[in-house]
Formats: sequence, structure tokens, C-alpha cells
Amino acid sequence: MSEIRLLTSSDEHLADLAPGFRKDDYRASILQKIEWQGDMARRFKADAVLRGGDFFHVKAANKTTMRTMAMAARIHRKYPCPTFAMPGNHDMSNNDPDSVPGQPLGVMFESGVFKPMRDETFVSGSMKLRVVGVPYTTDIDVDGIHDLVRKKDETYTVAFVHALAAMAPEERIQSFFNERVFDYRDLVFDGCPDVYVFGHYHKDQGVVEHLGVKFVNLGAISRGALTFENMDRKPKVSLIKADSTGIYVEEHVVPHEDASQVFDLDRKKRLDEERRSLDDFISQLRSNADMASESSMEARKKELDGYPDDLRKLALSTLEAAEAGVLDE
Repeated sequence: MSEIRLLTSSDEHLADLAPGFRKDDYRASILQKIEWQGDMARRFKADAVLRGGDFFHVKAANKTTMRTMAMAARIHRKYPCPTFAMPGNHDMSNNDPDSVPGQPLGVMFESGVFKPMRDETFVSGSMKLRVVGVPYTTDIDVDGIHDLVRKKDETYTVAFVHALAAMAPEERIQSFFNERVFDYRDLVFDGCPDVYVFGHYHKDQGVVEHLGVKFVNLGAISRGALTFENMDRKPKVSLIKADSTGIYVEEHVVPHEDASQVFDLDRKKRLDEERRSLDDFISQLRSNADMASESSMEARKKELDGYPDDLRKLALSTLEAAEAGVLDE
């Protein structure tokens, strides 16, 4: 029986240095997940690995070392199948797609380690499966997605989109950092893909089926930020199998360390306490009518000596505004 098999992954955010409150060897952790994916592709007998954007984390091209790119390339050269990728917002400078050739992702394309995921057709017997990549852009809209991913003469279509999307997103998150959150329901139309796979949204929203269309939104492979979501979230890939009976999606958890092993929870707790203390301090500044005396101001500045630099600067700016008489109520 004819079969086509694809492994999908997104938002690896590979970097030389650990972001946020990570205390482990972050680069080694991400590379280990990427290596595991190659082993999974071999076991699954994948025809291709699809990467949905933000393979690299730091947008400044000179902040990702050649060693990191070489390590990633070496792992991918051992994969049993080609790897297709498309740019996410972290793979470009200033959200400009034209900057990609000069970015680390552009090096991976130029070296042949990655193939650009644009409009690829996989064939097995009489079956055709088309993969369409929709990279990150600031001006994509529903009509634009419709035009890019409309089915042609293939048996199945898979669209990989680097954009925020959810099933019936709540009104309060219809826009997130000035980016639209697409509603799955708006992406079902005559001739639409059989499967949408999304990157960019790090939250795991699982696999949802609506009117026969599958939406795969498993979140990021990386866990860079110390958030409540990342304390419990399990990085996942999806395995897509198409044959004469239909197209199917499986979720698979990527082996990973427990959050307590990779995040500095004690430091986060300490900083949260300091920030709450500082918030109380600033609140007192705003409500204290007698704080304008010179001795009072100097005493308050000394109270800030033990705070981290970013919090101390925030409080000092508040004090300076108070001294100038321009403190907002």
C-alpha cells in the first residue's frame, strides 16, 4: 500500500547561551532533542522532516556561533530523510524575510542541510501529498492563507504555517503583541488543506479536528521561558501518515528533563519576591505626600542598594520623577 510519512517540529530556538532562568546546558539540551528527532524519523520511516520556523533563537546573526550551526548541521546530515524548513520571526532580522540569507537559517539553506519548505509534492504510487510552507510575515491574513494553501490536484495537502492560531480564541487574545490570532474555523474552506500544522505559538494546544480538517498545534520544542505553562508542558513532535484510507496524525513526546532540573526555580522565586517588595515600595512612594524632602529621598535611594540593577533603575526613575514633581498618580 502506498504511504507517505512526515515528522513535524517547530520552534527549537537553538542558541549558544541559555535564555531566562535556564540553568542547564541549553544548547546541548536542544541539540539532544534534534538528534532524537532523527532517530524517530528513522524508526517512523519518514519521507521528510518538516520544521515550522524559529529553528534559531537569537535574531542578531552574529550572536549564533559557527560552532552551533556546525553541530546542528552534523546532526541533520545523519538524518535518514531530507529536512525542509521555513523562516519564523526569530530566523530573520527586524521581521524582514529578505534578511534570511544573511541569518543562521540562511546558512543552513545554503549548505544544503535544510531545503526551503515552499511548495513540495511527495509521491507514492498514485498518491500525491503536497506540503505548503507559510513563513512568518507581519501582514498575512485569512485571505492570504487561503490563496497560499488552496489544494490543486494532489490527494492530500499539509500546510505548515508560522502564525498564532487557536480554536475559537477568546476575545481577550484575538490580538497578541499586535499579531492576529487566527481562528481555526476561518481556515476551513472549499479546497482547504487536509492538515494544518502551526508553529510560533509555544503553548501546546494538541490536535483538533474541525469539519474533517486536522489542526496540529503542539507548541515549541524549546522551553526557554520560565512560565507556568513551561513548568508542565511536554515538548512534542507530530507524525503524519497518509495512505489510501486517509491521513492521520500522532503526537509524540520528546524526551526531556523535568522543569525543576533545567530552570533555576530558587532564583526565580527570589526575584519575584524582590519585585513584589519593590512594587510595594513604589506604591508607597506614590502615596506618600511627604516624600519630597531631600533627606527622605536620599534615605529611600539607599533602600534600593540590594535590588537587581533592572529593578533598582525602575525605582530610581520613580524617585526622580517624584523629585521633579511629575509623578503620575
